[in-house]
Amino acid sequence: MPHIPRRVLPPDRYPALPAWLFCCLCLAWLLPGLLGHEPWKPDEAYTFGLVRHIAASGDWVVPTLAGEPFLEKPPLFFISASLLLQWLTPWLAPPDAARLAAGLWMAIAFAGLALAARNLFGRHAGRWAVILLLGCVGLPLRAHQMITDTALLAGFCWGIAGLSMARRRPLLAGVLLGAGGAAAFLSKGLLGPGCLGLTALLLPLHRHYRNRDYLKTLLAALIVGLPLPALWGGALYLRDPALFWTWLDANNLGRFNGHSGLGPKAHGLFYTRTLPWYGFPALPLALWALWLAWKRRLPFSADRLLTPGLTLLVTLAVLASAADARELYALPILPPLVLLATSALPAAEGADWRWASRAALAYCLLMLAFLLAVAWALSSGQPAALAAHLLPRLFGGWTPGWHPWTWLAFGAIVLLVARAWRLRPARGVQGFVWRWSLSQTLLWGTLATLWLPALDHGMRYRDTFVALAPTLRAIEARGDCVASRQLGEPQRALLEYYAGFRTLRLETRPEAKRCGWLLLQTLHDALPDPLPGELVLSTQRPGDHKERFYLFRLDKPA
Repeated sequence: MPHIPRRVLPPDRYPALPAWLFCCLCLAWLLPGLLGHEPWKPDEAYTFGLVRHIAASGDWVVPTLAGEPFLEKPPLFFISASLLLQWLTPWLAPPDAARLAAGLWMAIAFAGLALAARNLFGRHAGRWAVILLLGCVGLPLRAHQMITDTALLAGFCWGIAGLSMARRRPLLAGVLLGAGGAAAFLSKGLLGPGCLGLTALLLPLHRHYRNRDYLKTLLAALIVGLPLPALWGGALYLRDPALFWTWLDANNLGRFNGHSGLGPKAHGLFYTRTLPWYGFPALPLALWALWLAWKRRLPFSADRLLTPGLTLLVTLAVLASAADARELYALPILPPLVLLATSALPAAEGADWRWASRAALAYCLLMLAFLLAVAWALSSGQPAALAAHLLPRLFGGWTPGWHPWTWLAFGAIVLLVARAWRLRPARGVQGFVWRWSLSQTLLWGTLATLWLPALDHGMRYRDTFVALAPTLRAIEARGDCVASRQLGEPQRALLEYYAGFRTLRLETRPEAKRCGWLLLQTLHDALPDPLPGELVLSTQRPGDHKERFYLFRLDKPA
């Protein structure tokens, strides 16, 4: 087989974006939603409990939730969030300090995605890939949550960046691939490195990757990617082999094949139904790019689509084969999808996309009008009809009140979007992508500023568990204990945070049977019949009509 010469970077066919404006847009999209609210159910709540444990104990080997090992995910995100928690708590509330880890990992993901697009399509393609990612409808909520999936996304982006430069700089490509795979593994287990590794092994099906240089890439990836996962896995096994097998079997292999019974069950064609809205507008642009490649109308060779296209197929196949499914799990699909979509942007430079830009403007104005009307009702209680009929349904228990900082932040986002709106001509596809992403930035900014106090009021557990704290502490002071039944992971984490109290779970702690008190979590007021004892108090989150907590003084030990 003759040696294939290494490729140089493709000629840049993407319009330049001012660096200052690009950075401002990324910050305007990224910062709203990271600060100013308590941990929300369900994912943020238990994540915050794990972060607090690592910050307090320094134990990075066994993630622990309310005194019990929690081996669902490796500790990379928890460690990064715990460091920010320790460094920034004097200036920020603990949940805000920890949640900044999500913003940090998203910034790392942006950098990896931009590098991959630059390697594949040209220097300025990197910024356009990030702009397209910002516009994906399914990303904003998850990207601003305190969850490990943001670190998984970052590792995935850097792994793809490594694969994208394998034919040009094989050793550096291997370093990036290995580092990305390690970060993905230490964030969420086998999913990320499994998809990246399977893609890397399938690339030699193309003749350009059947050479010694690509073997160097794979070897470098193994050398860089194995030590840290092996260090954590080995430390966990030495600490407790049973915990190691619980993590590997139940929370990785068991989730995939379904024998562990964890996670929401997958339904047929789940991701086929989810991606059209979750990945919009990247999905239609990616399909268009594949059609252009088939017609040989791309301004570069179609083999540049091999890496993102194969990564997308592998990731979709792995997720579709799993026994459980959530839209959250689709995050790793977005980077390769966005890269495929980015390849189509210079192909229609002269096409008339003004209709799409006008549609983006109309969508933005209609949604903004609705969001502002509700925001005004949330702040002023006017108009009275809207406040009386809509607010109790959306934000039960919310009392209208002014929060000036939210309006100031919203005003800054509006000024930035207005300044940037006409930067690109409306005629080209780049103009549509630019305006769509600006619309998403504005709409997310509206939700994450003007709606944030009311959303936080309905999604937090602070009021619920603060109300329980005096009674629980009085029971503890008398030397008695409180058993719990059906108390979920998020609730246990935040009960410890707000009330400083841990219950003894009847499901896992035999000594809980001697307790004279029982804390019961129910759905739809499904109480046992007969009642286990005297009902002392009940509480629930504001506006939550499903979940309720009951504290019983037991007639006899649990």
